[in-house]
Amino acid sequence: MADFKQTDEPQSGETIAVIITNHGLMKLRLFPEIVGAAAENFIELARQGKYDGSPFHRVIKDFMIQGGDFTNKNGTGGHAAEGEDSTIGDVYDPRLKHIYGALSWAKTSAPNSIGSQFFIVHGKDGAHFLDHPEDGHNHQGYTVFGQLYEGFETLENIATVKTDSRDRPKEEVVIRSISIENV
Repeated sequence: MADFKQTDEPQSGETIAVIITNHGLMKLRLFPEIVGAAAENFIELARQGKYDGSPFHRVIKDFMIQGGDFTNKNGTGGHAAEGEDSTIGDVYDPRLKHIYGALSWAKTSAPNSIGSQFFIVHGKDGAHFLDHPEDGHNHQGYTVFGQLYEGFETLENIATVKTDSRDRPKEEVVIRSISIENV
């Protein structure tokens, strides 16, 4: 992985996620070989079918789209792949940044609070204030575990839906399915 670039196309043998929404399809390269359990949590939740039918419940233009709450479907629920009430901790790698199209875990301000909610960065300049500080603790940033490489028009379609004052889409934005594949 010496020549690793976050934005490279997936290489033979790598794991990808195919997200089908009611606004189109997105393909994301996943990084289990770099962030281990952080990527494996998403892979397992997708394989369990947890995301199927859940919404992108939060959309902030020029910042991110957020989904993954399969229990309450409004941003207040979800859990890690281990089961109800489970969470995982952050994983930091300096090669992974919150650039346009980065797939990252949402969490609370508490350490080890990642469940199932994720976001995809929409801002063209990224969201680098979410990156882990080089000299800080892992809980001070957010964990990037994948990168969009196909379906940018779908990201744009979702990111530009009309929202209410709480950043909730006025029209339904639904994840129909997430499949995990090897290239």
